[in-house]
Amino acid sequence: MDFPVSHQQYNEHDGIRPTEYDENGIPRGGPAYYPGQNMTVPPNADRYEGNFDARTGEPFPHLRRRADGIIGPALMFVNTDLQAATWRGSVLVMAPRGYPPPTVVLNDGTAPSLPFPSVLLDTYKMTVFYRIDIDVLLDVHREKKVEYRVNNTGPTYQFFVPAQTTPWRFCFWSCNGWSLSVSDEDKQKLGGDNVVWDDLLQKHSTVPFHVQVCGGDQLYSDKIWQSDIWKPWLSIKDKIARRDAPFTPEMAAFADDFYFTHYVKCFFMTKFGDSMTTIPISTIIDDHDIWDGIGSYPDYLQNSRVFVQLKEYAFKYWKLYQAHTNQNLARQHGYFGNRGYGWLKNFGPYTAALGPDTRYERSLHQIIEPRTYDMIFERLNGLSPSVRHLVIFLGVPIVYPRLTYIEKTLSGIKSMGLTKLSFIAKQKSLVNIWGEPELSDDMNDHWTSSVHMEERKVFILRLQEFARTRNVRVTFVAGDVHCCGAGRFASANPALPPERDYRFMPQIISSAIMNIPPPNMVIRAVHAGAKTYELDRFTDEKMYRLFELDVNGRSPPNNNTKMLARRNFSSYVEDLENHSMIVNIHVQNENNQGTKAYPVTISALAPGNNVV
Repeated sequence: MDFPVSHQQYNEHDGIRPTEYDENGIPRGGPAYYPGQNMTVPPNADRYEGNFDARTGEPFPHLRRRADGIIGPALMFVNTDLQAATWRGSVLVMAPRGYPPPTVVLNDGTAPSLPFPSVLLDTYKMTVFYRIDIDVLLDVHREKKVEYRVNNTGPTYQFFVPAQTTPWRFCFWSCNGWSLSVSDEDKQKLGGDNVVWDDLLQKHSTVPFHVQVCGGDQLYSDKIWQSDIWKPWLSIKDKIARRDAPFTPEMAAFADDFYFTHYVKCFFMTKFGDSMTTIPISTIIDDHDIWDGIGSYPDYLQNSRVFVQLKEYAFKYWKLYQAHTNQNLARQHGYFGNRGYGWLKNFGPYTAALGPDTRYERSLHQIIEPRTYDMIFERLNGLSPSVRHLVIFLGVPIVYPRLTYIEKTLSGIKSMGLTKLSFIAKQKSLVNIWGEPELSDDMNDHWTSSVHMEERKVFILRLQEFARTRNVRVTFVAGDVHCCGAGRFASANPALPPERDYRFMPQIISSAIMNIPPPNMVIRAVHAGAKTYELDRFTDEKMYRLFELDVNGRSPPNNNTKMLARRNFSSYVEDLENHSMIVNIHVQNENNQGTKAYPVTISALAPGNNVV
């Protein structure tokens, strides 16, 4: 597994430019120190000019993790080329505009590669986004540790790739940030930002993950609406007038600056940033990557010029930071959809991973457009015959307790004149800044919302037919709800074991890696709705009683054994002997030190499963 590398193979000085100074004697190239400038609390901390030298694009000292002014690197898993037995990935690097295009050199234990060149994706002010495509030939039997350097200088990073005949290991997490309503005191009670991150990285240091699937809300962008720039638009009371009001150049400039800077701080100054240097990402998008509830608001808001244009800026930076692409190259880089940006990847020969885009095309009436569903199944039908598992990553769970009574309550909120609903969330306003019921977007976000139930049913039935004809086990993995659990679809015939049931589709819920869990009253309400439901006369669905004991060894609060309100992430390992998938949900301990694992085994689908 470990391949020692001699650092004498590298020239420490290759690629380093001589330090350049401006007229005031301030270095433009190396580790910058700005005399008289206190960077403990940088000015305009949420703006480009508070983090970068606007003349040169050099990051200020508080942003520097490398000596050369480069931001990054961030690794992404692109795909496995099964025919060529090659792992393919990309590296995102951001550099000042005056720097030469960066390169990456790999060493997989044999010899250093030739430098992999970069492609310019975009620029913002004095900063340039580069994508560097890399590939590693997979050994037949040996897992590889691959070391790499940017510009063949600075720190040496590493990641791991499996062999052609060894199991893949990946992890999943979601909700990597804090809601605006969470107090500093509540954050401290949970142990701060990094309890679960520290555990994930410790496990990676022992048995490395090959991919980390980021399941939505990789950052929380709701703060964008706190700016005064939106006040004139928000003050428009007439809905039609607000819908048709222009997205001004000032709004556009603010959106550009906000998303660029917010991403830099959330991605590269955090444990998540550390993880991206060593565990390649594959990301799906959820609402907070854009802003809370996007896609689940009434049509007059969703189709307003402000919402439509602001969403484009959010997706612009999702594509750059999270997908290593841009508008012109996204299709070439493998992202597909009628209008959105889904992906399908091979986690080796036996597991395929599908990441649908459930935000770009979303409206109050649909989650994914019909043409995009057709594109999904066209690609699924082209998968290798060796695939035994299809794992579908969704932002929001598709197997989840019904919340219809809350939906009905919210539909009458305005006429009731209420402003708070204390049992849902402490001090949570019932009317949001747009004058709509605060929780209605949360309810409409769910696949189990009444407005999406038919679309959900059609999707599941098409997946059943795919599972039956291709003999592939379908599994869902989702986040969003700030708690963890497991459930399943299955044939209504209780005598049919999962190994022979193509309708058996388990789901893992894993959320949040950072954000606060919901209050106990919410879990009680969700638990009350966790019954057995009928999808059609052949299929039912339910949640498992996975948590008979809490992490402290006692019964969970109110005996809520189906959903546990603690921070967590989940891990997945192929068992190549019987082609099952070994899953563990790693739940934060009560003392804020480490996690406790709750195992789930997902069996493969046996041949001859096409029993009706």
